[in-house]
Amino acid sequence: MEDGITVENGFPSFTFLIPVLNGERHIKRALKSIRGQDYPQEKVEIIVLDGGCTDSSISIARSFGCRIYPNPGRLAEYGLQVGMRYARGDLVVIFACDNELSEDRWLEKVKEPFVTDRECSCAWGILRSGKDDPSLNKYFELIQSDPFTYFMNRNIEYYLSHPATVRKGDWYFFTIESNKPLAWGANGLTVRRTIAEPIWAQEGYLGDNDAFQQMIEDGYNRVAFAPGLVTYHHHVGRIGDWISKWKRNFSQHFLDKLSTRNTNWIFVEDFRFRLIMWLIYATNPFVSGSHALYLSIRDRNPYWVYHPVMCFLQTFVYGYLTLTSPEGREMMARILKHGFYKSKP
Repeated sequence: MEDGITVENGFPSFTFLIPVLNGERHIKRALKSIRGQDYPQEKVEIIVLDGGCTDSSISIARSFGCRIYPNPGRLAEYGLQVGMRYARGDLVVIFACDNELSEDRWLEKVKEPFVTDRECSCAWGILRSGKDDPSLNKYFELIQSDPFTYFMNRNIEYYLSHPATVRKGDWYFFTIESNKPLAWGANGLTVRRTIAEPIWAQEGYLGDNDAFQQMIEDGYNRVAFAPGLVTYHHHVGRIGDWISKWKRNFSQHFLDKLSTRNTNWIFVEDFRFRLIMWLIYATNPFVSGSHALYLSIRDRNPYWVYHPVMCFLQTFVYGYLTLTSPEGREMMARILKHGFYKSKP
């Protein structure tokens, strides 16, 4: 053993955690990409967290040799907490049923930063849209998240160009600074199990971004990023689907649970200033539209055309939910008074 990772024959073991709730449309593709890895399959376990599926998702999972555990909380974040208790791999991959590994050497690639750097706590790459995905999903690929998060947190660019960042092969190694957090996402992010277990063991709701932020605050802040490590995310097909996700995530995952979450990954010291800039940007079609035109020409990518529309729609959805709920109004009052929200310590 070396820092919790078995290096026997150079192959640490992996656990994939996949929460699912009626995901039969995607889960077979996700599981096939894992079982098709050019990696010893005895070193790969897949844990599927059943949020109450009524379709064929669980029977499909069993056909791929997955271990199945119930997720009574239904939300994916609760499922990860359940799954982490049963994970046995040296490295844990946080996955979604609409993810897909892009190549059969994905595991071979993602193991490298953990084996070569004893201090590396987690590693991740970029999200891509599948070739058959709708055009809206190809816009998602451009921003790697949602429009608001893309605008508010571009710190990955800071780390990739920082003098202290070390490049080894395809990997960039750097240390996260407390005042420059990252918006992590969880689609293919890989973490050492010995670090993740105690964090995910906490009681109550734990957002994936919150968990990774807590990991950094606990001192496990040496990370690795590879732009060439690709995970497909078959995320959204229609504008209405994305709006529904925003409504659900903002009301059920964010506002309802804000008082117990560690949101230091979003509420940084200059959050109020950034929020004001976002409102100017997102609600002014000339500003966001001009920027989208510039980006489409710069990148030679027509999918930036979605950008001003999605910026405005997300602002409208978040604004409406903020102003019409007691939790939202309280949050906004505290932001206006103090500059940023005092998050859970």
